[in-house]
Amino acid sequence: MRRVLRKYLKPMVMKSEIRLIFILTLIIILISTALLSINIIGTTYEFSIGDIAEDDIRVPGDIKYRIDSETEMEKQRVSQIVPLVFDRDQSVFIERIKIVETLFNYVSTTLYESPPIGRDDRTYQLIALKSKLPKHMMYSDRVLWELLKHENPKGLRRIINRIMIYIFDGGILREPYDNPLKINNKNISIRTINTSEDTNEISMTIDDLKTIQEIKSKLYKICYSIAPNLTREQLRVVYRIVRKNLKPNLKFNTEESRRRIDEKIRSIKPIYGILKKGQTLVRDGDVVTTEILTKIEVLNKHTASTNISYIAGTLLLQLIIVLIFGYFLMGFYHRLIQNAKSPIIIFSLVLFFILYTFFISRIENIHDSNMIFTLYLPIPFVTMIVSILCNIYVSMIAGVYMVFFIFIIGGASFPIVALAFSSAVLGVFIIGDFKRRTDFLKGGLLLGFINSLVIVALGLIEESSFYPNIVNNVGLSFANGIINSIIVLGIFPIYENLFGVTTKFKLLELSDLNAPIFKDMLIRAPGTYNHSLLVANMAEAACDAIGANSLLAKVGGYYHDIGKIEDAEIYIENMVGNGPPKDLTPSKYSKLIISHVQKGIALAEKEGLPDSIIQFIGEHHGESTMTFFYHQALEEAQNSSNLPEIDKAEFQYYGPKPHSREAAVLMLADSVEAASRSLKDPTEIKLEGLVKKIIYNRLNEGELEYSDLTMSELNKIQMAIIKVLHGIFHTRIGYPEVREIKRIEKRVLKRINEG
Repeated sequence: MRRVLRKYLKPMVMKSEIRLIFILTLIIILISTALLSINIIGTTYEFSIGDIAEDDIRVPGDIKYRIDSETEMEKQRVSQIVPLVFDRDQSVFIERIKIVETLFNYVSTTLYESPPIGRDDRTYQLIALKSKLPKHMMYSDRVLWELLKHENPKGLRRIINRIMIYIFDGGILREPYDNPLKINNKNISIRTINTSEDTNEISMTIDDLKTIQEIKSKLYKICYSIAPNLTREQLRVVYRIVRKNLKPNLKFNTEESRRRIDEKIRSIKPIYGILKKGQTLVRDGDVVTTEILTKIEVLNKHTASTNISYIAGTLLLQLIIVLIFGYFLMGFYHRLIQNAKSPIIIFSLVLFFILYTFFISRIENIHDSNMIFTLYLPIPFVTMIVSILCNIYVSMIAGVYMVFFIFIIGGASFPIVALAFSSAVLGVFIIGDFKRRTDFLKGGLLLGFINSLVIVALGLIEESSFYPNIVNNVGLSFANGIINSIIVLGIFPIYENLFGVTTKFKLLELSDLNAPIFKDMLIRAPGTYNHSLLVANMAEAACDAIGANSLLAKVGGYYHDIGKIEDAEIYIENMVGNGPPKDLTPSKYSKLIISHVQKGIALAEKEGLPDSIIQFIGEHHGESTMTFFYHQALEEAQNSSNLPEIDKAEFQYYGPKPHSREAAVLMLADSVEAASRSLKDPTEIKLEGLVKKIIYNRLNEGELEYSDLTMSELNKIQMAIIKVLHGIFHTRIGYPEVREIKRIEKRVLKRINEG
């Protein structure tokens, strides 16, 4: 029944711990969101133009606001400069050119079929030409007469084509442009349509456009300007042909013009104004003007809205961060949360930090400088404490969250984020090699030095003056590092004792073998003392091999068998005689030996040992069976005539099974060391076989199921333990006896004397 309860008790405890973590995290998020939102909530004011202000009104923080009037003016300005689009239909020009070409082809055909007789008489040809021309190409006899008698019809056609190109390229409107979009804009862009060629748009102005009537009224002058060498009659012919072939080819494209204007307007970013933190909008006794009232209304709007989107975004971002790290935490829960009180420790430290940061951020002189503001924050203090009391992974998570909080409350400033991130990361890793309390001062100096380099780099980026800005900040950086380290040195022992957390420094204190309990063990149970030392060394080596907490395993090895100090003589390693007492049955003897676990736990509690060490005492045998006594009991029962009932549970340890990698390693080391002493003539092959057998048996019995050890780690543990055993059982040189030495000595002296 006890084993069944233990099987389900641990998951229930884990669920309660996760529930506690969830509740504490939610509290932190709500408090953080509330503090970040306070900065955007303030007082509103009611004024009218001409009122007298009774107090100074200052801006509590930077407020960025849209200036709609200026934005509309900018849109209006843009709409007046975006070129309006006119489409020039190239097919109209091609059609007209073909008509002119056809006319001259008829003229050439007529002259070819009916050659003229004489120089001036073209009557016959005129009649023939008119009979061929279609109705829409019919001209006056005077025009046709001039075409028939012209010496160079092709040249005349080229002149007409040139004039038509000039006119049609400029575009011909059917009617004057009447500004359908009602926009005061004279810029236009003419694009060519119905053409197979790629053409560029032509930029012009509205004033450059001509209607067909305007072109007709100026056509004669246009013809003369292009062909001034023609005679009056020839010029009139050209004029008539061109005039007859004029046709509008230019049209205003309303839809495309509106689309381009709208697209350009949409690309315009709203124009913002900014009210700077500390800016005075109106002083006591001043008259409220239109400009002042506008700014006060901006302040009121910003204040009254409480910026719901800002609060929602901040809350959502925190939930995302927690979700990401929560997923990571669930996957490695046993390795990250090694103490049930760790969530409370982290909660108290992070809560202290966000409250402290909030109040510091409201001090104007400090918050004016980004770097000074960051250096006044206890970022390394929190990450160092969490690293010491928990581990670097949880400390890194806390550091990332603190950087996020600083990022928001500091106004998303790059120097703040860079320096905060540097401080958080340094606080996580800087205490890694601390073994003495004096190392805290060295760590503080290193923290200040590296942060100083960050400050110099940021100063170069922002082009700050070296003196006094950078120099002062470097000095503050060193002060920040030293003060944070000193505070950690003074505070973490309080947390250590208050929450019962076993830190590296506590383990170093517990590893002192001059402690009274070890002196007592050495005197009363010397075999157990030596056994504990060997087990501790094996566990330390194995934990080093898999990256577990080797110092914790080593100290756990020292204390795991302290329950054997009482009644030390009944344990095989402390016996001087021929074996265990003969008057004890296997069942009673096994119960007596099993009791050393409960005795050890009781003694550990009496000595005030931390729970993490007591865990090793309770779990180092797990629920394993004392096979020697169980086998002995079975043999006695087999040989007995009564065949008494044998309960295997009487020969099993109460457990629980190891719930950490370190406790599992200690179990294996304890079993191996005890078994290795029974080997006769131990060799490397025998030792390796013994270790493999014990690890396989513990794995097969299910003793390692809660330890999170992988097969790869078990292989590393095996190699590490074998290496230590080789060191213990290495082959020594056989020293000769004194009698043999004296015998050989006499022979050597005799030979010397004879010689």
